[in-house]
Amino acid sequence: MKTAIAIDSLLLRDDSIFMVELILNLFPNSEIYTIAHKQGGILGQIETRPIVSSFLTHKTKDSSVFRKNFWIMPSAVKAIPLHPSIEKVIVLSRGYIHGLNLPEHVEKYLYIMDWHMIDQNEVSWFQKFFIPFVNDWREKALTKYPRIAISSEALKAELDLPNAEVIAPTYRTEEYPFVRDEDHNFMFTHQLVYTHDLKLDEMRAIFKFLTGKGETVRVLGPESHLDAIKKEFPQVEFGGDHCEATSALYSHQAKAIWDFSRSFFPSKAFGGLATGRPVVVRDRRIEREYLTSGAHFLKDFSAEAIEAVYQEVEDSYMSADRKVLRRLGLKWNERLFKTRMVKFLNKND
Repeated sequence: MKTAIAIDSLLLRDDSIFMVELILNLFPNSEIYTIAHKQGGILGQIETRPIVSSFLTHKTKDSSVFRKNFWIMPSAVKAIPLHPSIEKVIVLSRGYIHGLNLPEHVEKYLYIMDWHMIDQNEVSWFQKFFIPFVNDWREKALTKYPRIAISSEALKAELDLPNAEVIAPTYRTEEYPFVRDEDHNFMFTHQLVYTHDLKLDEMRAIFKFLTGKGETVRVLGPESHLDAIKKEFPQVEFGGDHCEATSALYSHQAKAIWDFSRSFFPSKAFGGLATGRPVVVRDRRIEREYLTSGAHFLKDFSAEAIEAVYQEVEDSYMSADRKVLRRLGLKWNERLFKTRMVKFLNKND
């Protein structure tokens, strides 16, 4: 049976790409269908497979292609040609690719990883007129899938899919090795802050507070847009945007990892826990669902809220049981994800 794997984008490495690779390992001869592909942007086994993309690929420089072309997303997806030989389609959707035109005879499996790949608040004023049309199209597209799994209870409730099976995502746990206490005399020297999805005013509030407390602040993540903040806070150490293994090096001796990314799965926070350190995250339903221990929740970026969560960290970071935190960080591992996906993809009607 010839199989196709569909994913919204193949532009850069993020949480979704790792899960695509795990699924590809289950179907070694499968083809890949996507809305936009940047050749060489992913590397690895994905680039060795046949890849079919939409006409938006020709406009693609980075992920902004989706926001800039939001109004024609339905047309782009529906125009992706599925090869007639395909008998089984596994769709890993971040909110749009599941709108593919699929023949009735094709076996269809849908795993909804994310629904908010495009921030609809950031589309142009002209494109805002198309928001009801696009959202109606992608909601109706859900009805053609007899089997649906979803990445969280929070998203299941948001989309009102009571019959969907929740399969927790995963992340590269092997990139977060654990250094045992007995092998290293740990000195917790700094606060580690990720820049992902942090607005400038939010970042400024965090830096102002932590540096005001005399903390050493180390920063990882995209930073090309932060020249003004670098000048404003010369004492903050910016380390750049790196892979998980480098992040782990910074995590081991951190008092806490401050991760405010708005991902469909708190992988960076889990990575921090896997190195045995507590994390500070946004107070959202998805974080509350998955980070059941070892996490401190920031309600907003007011000085009072930051002070409260900082004091929680100060009161507990030395006494935190690093092995317990690591077990929490490794709870949603690759093996569990693959086992549950295999079961889901082999269910009979």
